[in-house]
Amino acid sequence: MRSRMPRRPFSLLATGALFTGLLGGAVAMAPAASAHGDYPHCQGSWLYERVGNSDQKVRLPAEVGFSIGIHCYLTNGDGTIQYPLGGVKTLQNALNRCYSAGLSVDGAFGDKTEDALRRAQSLAGVKVDGEYGPATRQFMKWPTYSDATTKVTCQQHGSIRRDL
Repeated sequence: MRSRMPRRPFSLLATGALFTGLLGGAVAMAPAASAHGDYPHCQGSWLYERVGNSDQKVRLPAEVGFSIGIHCYLTNGDGTIQYPLGGVKTLQNALNRCYSAGLSVDGAFGDKTEDALRRAQSLAGVKVDGEYGPATRQFMKWPTYSDATTKVTCQQHGSIRRDL
């Protein structure tokens, strides 16, 4: 008498192989996740005023378009023809004023700007990756100034109260 193997192990094996093949294909076809999430490039800058002391101001890199927002990013290579506006210049100015970076404020995010940003990130206690984004914006120091005086002070963005 001929013995037959039960069908169940073969079914499980075939199902497992099919599942593994489909999963592998899905992983291979999935797009790479952006390190910046859905944040756009900072193409310009935005001037914020403090509540309760309306002459105190801070300029931050910002997305400029149909709306203005400060949840944007900058990385090495920005400031090229694709993103020529003032986001990089605003960051370079802050790095010079609050961290004595000694950068040329030229609007080009190159190796020197990245190195200065890494130093600022280290001092601010955030992830040191050389890329500017919301966490860096919140914890690094920014120059604040007044129209009435030439005195510039440096404060963390998280401590700056702004008009809504």
